[in-house]
Amino acid sequence: MISVIIVSHNYGRFLSKCLTSILSNNVDYLKEIIIVDDSSEDNTFDVAKNFFQKNSRIKYFKKNFKSLSKSTNFGINQAQAEWVTKIDADDYVSENFLENFSREIIKRKLDFAYGDIIQMYNDKQKTIKQNYSKKSILKYPLGSGTIFRKKLWESVNGFNEKLYFQDDFDFWLRVKNNNRFSLGYINQAHYFYRKHGSNMSNNKIRKNLTKIAVILKNCL
Repeated sequence: MISVIIVSHNYGRFLSKCLTSILSNNVDYLKEIIIVDDSSEDNTFDVAKNFFQKNSRIKYFKKNFKSLSKSTNFGINQAQAEWVTKIDADDYVSENFLENFSREIIKRKLDFAYGDIIQMYNDKQKTIKQNYSKKSILKYPLGSGTIFRKKLWESVNGFNEKLYFQDDFDFWLRVKNNNRFSLGYINQAHYFYRKHGSNMSNNKIRKNLTKIAVILKNCL
């Protein structure tokens, strides 16, 4: 079974679609949905409450981390399933996401699995292929639409909480250097990624260029 982690910062307007898409999956593969509401000042709580009051699989935590990486680590730390996926509150997934990934994970004995994503911007959709080798993770870090073992996250000490931007990139660099993981690509698009101006990390880019340079220096 899989624990789904959702971090929301003022994404109440998207959260209902995200949660509805997850619950449309075969719940036999769903252990829980963990919502980490990080410093939201919008209607995130009200939207989440409408769901968690009706479904015991949904757990809600209000935090004031003001950090995507800290919120993600907190959520994963709460997870009770062997497998974890993180879905951004402004994104959503197909109704076959959990089942198809679970089948491939078991069949191929994977440590983490990933598929293609559908990017949405200005009412247009574009499928982005993510059939990468281990080496190409350096150029194209895996982030959205992945499922991985919680033990793998523990083995690389989770996401770097000093970063406000590109924490996925840093995480996968450390996973790559671990040399103990089994990566598997699923040739299907299950993750719908919204590209918009208020994405959590957009306004942090300038502050983290130096930190990104340090990551590349240490890992490449």
